[in-house]
Amino acid sequence: MALKLFSKTIHNFAESVWSHRILNTVLKGVAIYIALTLAFGILYFLFDALDFKSIPGSKAVHFLDYIYFSAVTFSTIGYGDIIPKAGAGQIIVFWESCFELTFIPVFGGYLAYKFLQRPNDIHLTDNFFIRYRNEHIFLSARVGNKGKNLIDCTATVELIQVTNNVKRTLFKREINNPMVEYTWYLEIRLDGDENILALQQLKSLMMNPHTSLIRVTVVGFDSKTGNLVHLFKYYTMDKLMYGGIFLDVYTWEGLKRTSPDWSNFNKVENLTDYEHQKIEILLQ
Repeated sequence: MALKLFSKTIHNFAESVWSHRILNTVLKGVAIYIALTLAFGILYFLFDALDFKSIPGSKAVHFLDYIYFSAVTFSTIGYGDIIPKAGAGQIIVFWESCFELTFIPVFGGYLAYKFLQRPNDIHLTDNFFIRYRNEHIFLSARVGNKGKNLIDCTATVELIQVTNNVKRTLFKREINNPMVEYTWYLEIRLDGDENILALQQLKSLMMNPHTSLIRVTVVGFDSKTGNLVHLFKYYTMDKLMYGGIFLDVYTWEGLKRTSPDWSNFNKVENLTDYEHQKIEILLQ
């Protein structure tokens, strides 16, 4: 059991290290280190700022020796086989030391942040939908989660109109969900008496498409790290579509889910003529 847990820990750590964002961060840090080392090496060379007398024998001095000294100085190794000359050499060493003292903690902290930061793997559908489902009509979108489970999630759907350079919220609905694994459906029923206001304000938006927006805000917490995860998206009226049931991102095979097929995330079933007519009648 302990061996299995250790193996899983190593596997998860390897995945984190070699994830695209971590690898990019490491490569950027290495590139900056090399660039600074070369820059200060060139300064040592141009100002003839180093003393090679401590090198035994009659070894010829090359440009790479200046780069070598810059590297051991920047990394604070300091073997002592080469020393800076008084004046220009000492000044350049001072400035290189200042850069090193700034670069190491800043890069180390940034790398640690990247390890803990959750990548941007939560999404909203490209379109907002008026959907006909189970004999009812809904204003609807779908949230997709490609990372660890999200907990304590809250989504806010707002119908917004911009008039005389003032943004007004005509309708606002908050939807809560204790946990989101892969998908979450944000739905406001339009054909029920309890949502007459939502239907009225949606009609107002559709009558004034050039000044109308739908805004969705999603907030939750990563179940593993506790980090806050959030996103928001504005939909213009040309992104408001009719549709039926969302296509499945995954299916159940007994008690086991299939691997997610995210190509279906933005897709809905086509409406029948009857279903389309029912929506049109409601929106009249």
